[in-house]
Amino acid sequence: MRRLSFAYLFAAFPLLLPISHFEAARAQEPGLETLMAQAKQAVPDAKAAAATEDRSRRAECSWLGQRVISLLWRDDVNTAREQTRFYEMFGCPTEHLSIAFRCVIEQSQSQPDQNDLNARAYSCWMSPSTGQTQE
Repeated sequence: MRRLSFAYLFAAFPLLLPISHFEAARAQEPGLETLMAQAKQAVPDAKAAAATEDRSRRAECSWLGQRVISLLWRDDVNTAREQTRFYEMFGCPTEHLSIAFRCVIEQSQSQPDQNDLNARAYSCWMSPSTGQTQE
């Protein structure tokens, strides 16, 4: 009788293994509270990633925008138009171009001794409403 029950145990072992493996895996699964906590942590990570992407996009927009402003100032309209296509391709705000260019024009009229176009383009790009050179 012992040999028979021992034989049944060995025969049933492969059948019991998946059940015990399933139970062990289920015990390691995170609960609802853990999943909710992970989801809440993922939201700030997504916001941080979006902020990083926004900063990098703003850097691209800033560089291209200042370039377009300089080209327009030098009456190189065709090249400025080509650069504007790249500016728009990166999803940059087109209204900021016109506001910053207006600032450069106004700044050149109010400060005729300021000859550095790059400084004017930069200061107007960063704060187009003030029109003041940032130091």
